[in-house]
Amino acid sequence: MKKQIQIIRGEQIVKSLENTSRQYLVGRLSRPQELDYIEDDKLEIGITSYDEYISESPHYHTQAYEYQFIVKGMTEYIDVETGEVYTFKQGDFYVTPPGIKYAQRSQPGTEIFFVKTPPGNDKQVIETTDEIKEWLQGGK
Repeated sequence: MKKQIQIIRGEQIVKSLENTSRQYLVGRLSRPQELDYIEDDKLEIGITSYDEYISESPHYHTQAYEYQFIVKGMTEYIDVETGEVYTFKQGDFYVTPPGIKYAQRSQPGTEIFFVKTPPGNDKQVIETTDEIKEWLQGGK
């Protein structure tokens, strides 16, 4: 088999994000994607793009590290165990390690490039307290 450079063109990525808020570019994925992605079993790479305010319920990952770069916009995380809030804006880079329990809220127009390793769905949803529900609603 001849080795070659694999390409996903920018216009293909932009078009795929018209129909979904999260598009994977690399991985060994079990769910169908809008885009033909690059197969790889070592990691997952993708983009999230939020046209409107969105929040993500509290959860943690058992194994995965998620490395994230804010392309534009703003997102906030709250550590549900300590209550510490982290704010990330355009140009910021950060990692969420396995085991940290957090909730997330993102402002409209936010785009995040992410790398997740090891790959796979290891997300564990946890119970939402009234305080966290209130925090999730407070970002609108």
